Amino acid sequence: MQYFIGIDLAWGEKNSSGFCLFKEESNTLTLLELKLLLSLDEIIDEIQKLNFENISIGIDAPLIVPNESGNRKIEKEFISDFGKYKISMLPVNRTLLTKYTKEIRSEVLYKKLQTLGFQRNVNASKRVFEVYPHSTIAVCFNNYKILPYKRKKGRNTTFIKEQLQIYKSFLEPLFINSFFLDEDIDLLKGKSLKNYEDRLDAVTCAYTLFITQKKKFKIYKLDGVATFITPI
Repeated sequence: MQYFIGIDLAWGEKNSSGFCLFKEESNTLTLLELKLLLSLDEIIDEIQKLNFENISIGIDAPLIVPNESGNRKIEKEFISDFGKYKISMLPVNRTLLTKYTKEIRSEVLYKKLQTLGFQRNVNASKRVFEVYPHSTIAVCFNNYKILPYKRKKGRNTTFIKEQLQIYKSFLEPLFINSFFLDEDIDLLKGKSLKNYEDRLDAVTCAYTLFITQKKKFKIYKLDGVATFITPI
């Protein structure tokens, strides 16, 4: 039996993060938790409750940010690989991320996870990696095309809801119990709609670590250590 955790981490301390936990047993996936958490302590508390060894964590946020400006090597390599599918990444650097908090939240979370025994190592019993929902969705569900479900200029609420319905339809068949996803998207608005998106992303973060054990994947390294993983 394996357990998979997905965290769609908020950049700032005032916004909630999506948190997902599911288990895989005999190729059957069961959702155990799908919720929103506010603080890093809440996230760590949830993980500490799990008295298991075989756990994989996928986080949609940078675990290590060595550069003050520009892009990390990871973003450059990813864009080189996925640019042909029109899938890119935003720049990741300390100057940008410390605008939200004095310390980069994802780095703090990673350090806390290290104290719990999690490693950037596919062969470890407790594994943690950066993941990217856009690339997982494109590769696994959407024929290598980006799903435009994120709020952007020119995308109104009706369009966003349509895309989230598609997103939901990708994820529901994966689990024997998808009732966690049963909210009526048409009735959601404002923060509740964003919260639903965050929970879907958390599921995809966890699913990334599961599916990369089943199909072809690529690992991007920082300082020679595996850091970011995506199906390809």
